[in-house]
Amino acid sequence: MSYILGWCLSYRYILWVNLALSILNLALLMTVTESPVFLMRQNREEDAKMSIAHYRGESPGSKVVLEEMSRLKQLLTPAIELVPLNTENTKAEEAEKEKLNVEEDTPHIQTKPSAIKLLYRSPSSRRGFTVVGLLLSLQVMMGLVAVQVYAKQIFSQAAPSLSSHLCSVIFAMVILLGSIFSLVATDKFGRKILIIISSSCVALCLCVMGAFLQTGVVPAWVPALLILVYCFFFMSGAGSVPYVLLSECFVPDVQSLASTLLMEWVWLLNFFIVAIFPFLIKYFGIHGSFYVFAIFATFNSLVGIFLLPETKGLTNDQIQEALMRRKK
Repeated sequence: MSYILGWCLSYRYILWVNLALSILNLALLMTVTESPVFLMRQNREEDAKMSIAHYRGESPGSKVVLEEMSRLKQLLTPAIELVPLNTENTKAEEAEKEKLNVEEDTPHIQTKPSAIKLLYRSPSSRRGFTVVGLLLSLQVMMGLVAVQVYAKQIFSQAAPSLSSHLCSVIFAMVILLGSIFSLVATDKFGRKILIIISSSCVALCLCVMGAFLQTGVVPAWVPALLILVYCFFFMSGAGSVPYVLLSECFVPDVQSLASTLLMEWVWLLNFFIVAIFPFLIKYFGIHGSFYVFAIFATFNSLVGIFLLPETKGLTNDQIQEALMRRKK
């Protein structure tokens, strides 16, 4: 939609359209029901039940909602079980009294560390944070955001005989197709193999594009076509799978914090790569910039091969174990 608007409207009107969409987005966010996990952590059980009912499309008293509430309680506030050592009634009664006393003191005993401490202290969380952080960082440094921002200029130089506006719209459609392919392939083939194949193909495309642009031995439309191939391969794995891993590789207690930190880091890197891209073109040329991006794509393949465990079909506990086994 953005590329089509860029084709049809002037820069001033594009800003107004984006502002209107931002206001609409803010208004729609006002209507969003709060997360049941957040409400449970605030001890607002009735509100959490209503939230689950809203998102499940069920009544608050339905079996689905009650089962989900029970699962959340077990996840967030695990119960303490005391088993009596013998079967005598007196001992069982004493154990039951002791259990009640312990449950009364549970809020004081079961004080969980903060998310930041847990992220630092938990080996599997640290490992997941490192691996996913590497994949997200290298993904940005593979240059797609810079190519998106400067798509019109790149196509003007790579294929001057073609309409740069048309090339930009086709470029956006290819990104969409790559994302749809990733949606289908991630659960079918697994995360690890998609990262490796996607990054390797991206590195190859970038090297070939750089060589063609540097030597000029092929018609201008060939590098333009390779840019589209590069975008498809990028979105089919390297550009999309890390966000799947972002939701899989952390225990619930650190999920929100880890996701927030990594996403802030990603956007900081996006700002950095967009800011330096004109200077890369100035000092190294477009072909040299593509060579630099290819180096990072190669590193991304190596991270997929040597550091990333396969998480397809695994539970959260199994993923934590897989991260630790990979470390060993």
